[in-house]
Amino acid sequence: MPKLPPKKGKRIDRINTLLIDGNALFKRGYHGSHDAYNKEGQHIGGLYQFITVLKKLLSEDVYHMVYVFWDGEFSGKLRYNIYKDYKSDRGQNYETGTKPEDMDEKLQQYMVKEYLYHLSIRQIEDDVVEADDYIAFYSNNKADNEDVTICTSDRDICQLVNDNIKIYLCDKKIYLTKENYNEYFSHYYTNIALIKTITGDNSDTIKGIKGVKEATLTKHFPQITERSVELSEILSGAEKIQEGRLLKKKKPLKALDNIINSVTEGIQGSKIYEINDELVNLKKPKMTEKSIIHFYDIIDTPLSDDRSIKDVYRMVKRDSLDDIIRSYYMSDYFLPFKKLIDRDYNKI
Repeated sequence: MPKLPPKKGKRIDRINTLLIDGNALFKRGYHGSHDAYNKEGQHIGGLYQFITVLKKLLSEDVYHMVYVFWDGEFSGKLRYNIYKDYKSDRGQNYETGTKPEDMDEKLQQYMVKEYLYHLSIRQIEDDVVEADDYIAFYSNNKADNEDVTICTSDRDICQLVNDNIKIYLCDKKIYLTKENYNEYFSHYYTNIALIKTITGDNSDTIKGIKGVKEATLTKHFPQITERSVELSEILSGAEKIQEGRLLKKKKPLKALDNIINSVTEGIQGSKIYEINDELVNLKKPKMTEKSIIHFYDIIDTPLSDDRSIKDVYRMVKRDSLDDIIRSYYMSDYFLPFKKLIDRDYNKI
């Protein structure tokens, strides 16, 4: 994706890029760091955790580029247009554009964005595109010589894992790779979209096939844990199991009948597989022409010169963030960011 020309005859064989799911990382800190207050009594857990985790990641590897992706005001509307029950439990009204807001949370997220701006970290946000779609779009179009690390807590994004893409699960504090995937999940790493297509996704209020959970699939189709599987293989396999049970004069299994006949309690009806695949498969991210243009504008545009690490030092004092990071000298704490800025400007 980013093209890094060699400097002074030095050749860069591989590009290393870090993608941050901004909302996932921010909300984890905002709701999880209950004791992070500055001396004015202001809760700054979201800001503190965001900067701390980002510092940790920058300290553990050398990244040439870092991008933070945010959900926009109406993120999810593209999926809502396909499935009207999408995220229906979150109070978002995509028709009127209204949603519940926590003003303290909104203010703190603005603070994070301000810090990232002055730390010369590119941020991408669109009104209707979700952060994970932007992350998927980047990952699906990355350069051949590019390695990508994605920081998130969203399990949907785990479907992007491959030879050159790993996930840092910020809630578990682990790096998820193709090699260690089955230490944490019971299915083969390429099958997460298939499983969600069949079983749905409760976190996004996407209904699945009635009476079918992931455990149902791994029990009757153990190949899901071992290799890549297509929906057609599950459907034909379910029919063979049912036929075998009939030959043995056993009752057909209701769950398998439901898989074969696309039975759901959701509004998708008989089109459940087609609709759910559109909703959950990040190989087909939901983007608009405008959002793609905006994406490349941010990716390809050089950073402006009005940013300075010294501005960040002043902001840290302003927000009393230094009360929490007081065990560090300021310049030491932000050294990984300074190195990133130098690599970005100098393309080294």
